[in-house]
Amino acid sequence: MIVSTSDTVSSLDMRVSSFFAGIGGFDLGFERAGMNVVFQCEIDSFCQQILKRHWPNIPLHDDITTLKPTAIPAADLWCAGWPCQDLSTANTEREGLTGQRSGLFFTFMDLVRQVQPAWLVMENVPGLLSAEEGTALETVTDTLEAHGYLGGWVSCNAIHTGLPHNRDRVFFIASFRSDRAYHFFTDSRELSGDTTTRKSRQTQARSHFRRGAIGDDPLVVQRRGGFGYTLAKSICPTLRAQTGRHQGGHSDRPILCGEKLDVDRVGTAHGVSPRLDGRRGRLLGNAVIPTISQWIGQRILEIEQDQMTLG
Repeated sequence: MIVSTSDTVSSLDMRVSSFFAGIGGFDLGFERAGMNVVFQCEIDSFCQQILKRHWPNIPLHDDITTLKPTAIPAADLWCAGWPCQDLSTANTEREGLTGQRSGLFFTFMDLVRQVQPAWLVMENVPGLLSAEEGTALETVTDTLEAHGYLGGWVSCNAIHTGLPHNRDRVFFIASFRSDRAYHFFTDSRELSGDTTTRKSRQTQARSHFRRGAIGDDPLVVQRRGGFGYTLAKSICPTLRAQTGRHQGGHSDRPILCGEKLDVDRVGTAHGVSPRLDGRRGRLLGNAVIPTISQWIGQRILEIEQDQMTLG
């Protein structure tokens, strides 16, 4: 359960620019928190279709390597879930931040250096913590500090929001030449609200999963090159993409727990085509969970409101 913010906080006009936007997980969560998305950057053509459907009036740029700072509208917060392929432990030949895809972190930070937005929120896989023998994380934090950003990082898992699957991600929250981001880590509430509620939601999610797993109903799973059905024996991992030509992850990777895939509901609720295949599964697996970005956004708005009150 996300802790709601006050009417005063939600009325703050905080503008967001979204980079490596994917299908809009960051964007949706920040909007739910009360922020306004004013710019998006995403190179994947299928992701662009989804973004245009839900944010038809927002400027959308394709390739961040061709993006000029002057083309980005004024925004208080920049968010970026930059490519993880060279950082993920699923890639046995990962190159870390020196890789062509994950190295786009530096392209993003060069834009940050020139524009200097008040807040940065970035996301990547836990593999970042061990990439390049542990020095990749140090490079990220050193780069942030060199550009004037103070803050820290936190690990958030989908299961902490009450969702019945395991998707751990690392989030960086930093503020420009200000200690405001420190308040996020020193005064932050739990992702699932109070402890009692959090435990209750996790118990409900896991119990529901166990009932489905031991029953007769099959679960949708990712298989090499597509999807199939199986009975799962433990809580499901995140959607995954193969490192080779195939999309869809390794065999017997359950993606929905305790219920059959309702493609009509997926299409209606999330704007994703009901024709779920490896490509769509990859995009869902790469997406930031809106519940987590909503929680981050609400905390940032609360901090901004506190600073206004003190000022």
